[in-house]
Formats: sequence, C-alpha cells, structure tokens
Amino acid sequence: MEIKLKRLELRDFKKIKKFSFEPNGRDATVLGANKAGKTTLADAFNWLLFGKDTLGRADFGIKGNDESGQAIPNLDHIVKAVIEIDGKPLDLQKTYREKWTKKRGSAKRTLTSHTTEHSIDGVPIQKKEWDSRMGALINEDIFKLLTLPSFFSSMPWQRCRATLLEVCGDIPDRDVIASDEALSALPDILGDRSLEDQRKVIAGKKKRVNDRLKEIPARIDELSRSLPEEMAPRKTIEAYIRNLDSKIQAAKDDTVLPGLRKELAEAQTKLAETQAKYAKGVREANKGIDKKVEGIDKEIKKLQKQAKDLEWDNNQAVTVIGRNKETVAGLGATYATVRARKQVYDEICPTCNQPIPSDQIEAARKQFNENQAIELGSIQADGKKLKAGNEILQKTIKEDEGKIKSLAIEVTAYEKSIKEEEEDRVEAKPSIEIAHLKEQVAHIEDEIKEHRIEKDLQKTLHILETDRQAEQAKLAKHDAALSTKKRIKELEIEEKNLAGEYEELEMQIFLMEKFIVSKVNLLEDQVNSKFELVKWKLFDIQVNEGVKECCIPMLNGSTDLSNSERINVGLDGIRTFSKHYNIYVPTWLDNAESNTHPLEIPSQTFKLVVSEDYPEMEVSYG
Repeated sequence: MEIKLKRLELRDFKKIKKFSFEPNGRDATVLGANKAGKTTLADAFNWLLFGKDTLGRADFGIKGNDESGQAIPNLDHIVKAVIEIDGKPLDLQKTYREKWTKKRGSAKRTLTSHTTEHSIDGVPIQKKEWDSRMGALINEDIFKLLTLPSFFSSMPWQRCRATLLEVCGDIPDRDVIASDEALSALPDILGDRSLEDQRKVIAGKKKRVNDRLKEIPARIDELSRSLPEEMAPRKTIEAYIRNLDSKIQAAKDDTVLPGLRKELAEAQTKLAETQAKYAKGVREANKGIDKKVEGIDKEIKKLQKQAKDLEWDNNQAVTVIGRNKETVAGLGATYATVRARKQVYDEICPTCNQPIPSDQIEAARKQFNENQAIELGSIQADGKKLKAGNEILQKTIKEDEGKIKSLAIEVTAYEKSIKEEEEDRVEAKPSIEIAHLKEQVAHIEDEIKEHRIEKDLQKTLHILETDRQAEQAKLAKHDAALSTKKRIKELEIEEKNLAGEYEELEMQIFLMEKFIVSKVNLLEDQVNSKFELVKWKLFDIQVNEGVKECCIPMLNGSTDLSNSERINVGLDGIRTFSKHYNIYVPTWLDNAESNTHPLEIPSQTFKLVVSEDYPEMEVSYG
C-alpha cells in the first residue's frame, strides 16, 4: 500500500493562522526560520490521522495564544488533507471547536468544553468510526515508524530490538544448534529451563563447588600435619598393656597405705580449690583497671577516627579547590572571548534591498551591548563565587589541621593515662595459705615414699601406671591417626569428584557461550542483510559477564553517530520497514539542513529545513 499526500490545509492550528501545503504526491522542501511552523505541518498531519502530535502527545497546544499567552477564543481549529491511497483519493477533515454554554440565570456564555468533528469525503462521522477507519488504514505505531526517521531510535532499546527481530525474523534455537554439531548436547543440558535460567543455575553450582575446592587442600594439609610419626603396631601395644594390667593388679593385691592415699587426694583437692580462688581474687582486683583501660582505648580510637575523617575532608577540599581554579581559568578565557565579540550590522535589508532605518540599527547595537554586558557580568559573578568558595575551603582546611593537631595531643594524653593505670595493676604474689597446703601435700607424699612396708610397692605401682598411661596414649594416637587417614581419603575423593563436576559445569557454560556467539553471528547477519547502510549490534560480548542483549546502530563500525548519520539511520529503517510491511507513507525529515546527503527512500519525503533567510515558511516542490 502506498499513501501520498496531495494537499494539507491548516487553519488556526497552533501558531499557524492559515497555510496550504500542496505537494500533490511529490517530494517537497519546507524552508523557514526556527518556530516558523515547519514541524507544525507534521504535527497537523499526525493529529489529523490519530489525534496526537509527532511526539505522541494527545494533550498538546492546538490553540494559538495571544501576546499575553492566553488562548485565543472563538476559533475553529481545522486541518484538512487529501491523501491518495494506491492512487485513490481520500478527503479528510478534522475540526477542534470550543463549546460555549449559558448557565441558568445568567446571560453570559462560558467555555465548558471542546468538541472534535470528523468528516471523510465531506461526510460527517463520529470519532469511533473515524478511529476505526484510520486503524483499518494503517496501525498507528507502524505509521510513526514509517513517517518519522527519529521515532525508531527514540524507542527503548528493548522495543527497538523486538521490532528488528519481528521484521527481520528471529532464528529458532534448534536452527542454531543444528548449525554446529558441537552444540548437539545443549538441549539435554537445558532441560525445561531457558538458557539464561540455566546459566544462573550453573553459576550458583560453580560458586559452591569452587568454594569447596578452595577449602579441601588446606583441610587435607592440616590433617596430614596432625598425623604422628611411625609407631609400633597396635597389636604389640595392646599385648604390652595387658601385661602391665596383670602386674598392676598383682601389686594392688598387697594393699597398704589406703589412709595416706585418701589424705593425699583430699589435700591435693583443697590445694587446687585454694589456688583457683586466689587467681579469681587477683582478676577481681584488676577488673576496675581493665575497665578503665578499655574505656580509654575506645576514646583513643574515636579521636583517631575524627582525625582521619578531617584528613579525608581536607583532601576532598583540596580537590575541589583545584577544580574551581581550573573553572576560574576557563571563565577568564570565556570572558575575554565574549568581550572581544563584535557585532556586524547590515545597513541594507536583505529582503527588500532598502536602507535599514538608523534607529533600528542603533536599537540592535544597544541590544547587543546590553546582552554582552549581562553575559560578562554573569561570568564575573561566577568567577567571584568560585574564588570566594576557595577562600572558605582554605580557611576550613587550616581550621581542620589545627583540630587534627589537637586530637593528636589528646591521643597522647590518653596513652599516658593507660600507662599510669597499668602501674596500679595488682600482681599475683605468693600466698601463705597455698604455700602451707603445698607443704602438706609434699609431707604426705614423703610419708608414702618413706614408709618401709610400702616404699618399694609404691614405686613399682607408679612406674607400672606411668608405663600403662604412655602405652594407652599410643593407642589413642593410633585411633586418631586411623580416623584422620580415613577423613583425608574422603576429602581426596570429594576433591576429585568436585574437580570433575567443575569441569563438567565449565563445559556446559562453554557450550552455552558457544551457542550464544553462534546465534549472535547468525542473527546479526540476518538482520543487517535487510539494511543498506546501518549495521545493528544486537549483542555485546563481555569479557567476564558473558553476552548481553542490546540494540545499537553502527555506521562504518562506529556507534558514535553524528546528527546527519542518525538521520540516515532513521531513513534506512524506514526503507527496510516500508518494504517489510509493504506500506509507503509520507516521511517528514525534520532538521534536514544537518544532512546534505540523505539516504534516498521510495516514500514521499518532506524535508523541513531551518533557514534564517526565510522568516516565513516557503515550500519548494519536486
């Protein structure tokens, strides 16, 4: 389907009182100064069809305003157009009208609402039917896509990407997998999950496995170092213990000195209790000092933090001062440039070739001087403000340096206080009671040793029991070593299994990355084959973060596009989308003066060119 504009008439629409645009199906160039009404033509055409301006706003200023900025009342705002659809003309008209009513008991009418009237080929119709007819003619979003070069790039990148895939076609995952035999295992890896979800699952597993793999070597090393040196066989130790047990039992059968042994045990118990009580008393005596030292230490840390914060603030202030000085230097250069600026005044009117009145030239010269003075004053004010700010910062830095020195003095005083508190600490001294109890224990032990009947027996029992304890300790080491070796073996098996699991997860990630890269290449080639100039970057391959979706236009490998290049990107899109939908509609090329070589497209094209040589709009057809 091809839609061409034959004629577009505006009456009291926005700032345009009356204007007739008659391309008659041809291309056209509209020249005019800024705010002359060029974009209003595109807004009017869009509003006529869909009730919105080119920015997609339904509520925009259709009415014109008077000098005070108030809407001019009692005007009908009319847009008429004759369009040609595949050679068949269609006459459209929309009128935006005020509705005035007279309230009961009042002779004065007041504005209560607005109404919009529609007609097609001179036949009035309701808005609902109008919207239905326009919607059947062309979808509004598709119309914007085909009529405004800037519309596509103004959409969110996700919507742009979806549109490209809709127009150019996505590539099914099965086709990507079929393109590379190495990807054949991917469906089993994904299961019912999407590729992105499975990537997250695998990333979580890899982290858990990797964390565990980092722990195991240190744990094995720790356990290996705890293993004892070579020992006698366990059976040999157990046989020797059984022999010692029989000797000990034989010695105990000759029982003597039960009273001395009981007395010794009681004396040893009392000695241990007294020693514990004495140690507790020393701790209690020093509790106050410990508390004071802890409190002073907290104050020292608080002061040190304050000093550190002040130092950080000073460093920030120094940075700001430097930046302000650079800005002041830049303002100085700007001041010199503005001051040196001269205005050239034409004495002959370029339009009528008549001498310009001297009073107008003088007024222009006065206005230029006033504007220049205001601009120079503003630059001076900005410079003074920055210099004043630097003076305040310098003063603050000096004050903070003094505070830092004061804080250091306070810290030194607190540290001296800690030393003084430590001098008052109570030290553990020999206790008479403990010394007396030790003498009792020693005396009982001497009595046991010196007793004639039990002297040799006691010595024998002591030797036997000491030997038994040593052999029992060897058995405990055997048990501990056996448990340790078993645990080391378990950790080695776990490490091997985890290493294999990690390699498998890495392989799965590799396949998914390979799939994405394959799809990137296939998809970007398929999309870019539809465009003449622009190449679309649909994926951004990261170094550490895999592949991210995007939608970035490129020309000659660069994404840094000029305004002219952005216009051609939009025109290239219109060319591609028009071909896809088989719909060709008038295209409004705003700011066309910035593009000296616009891409040619098969649609009717209207260039809107800013030119201060045309205070009023002028149209060139063909």
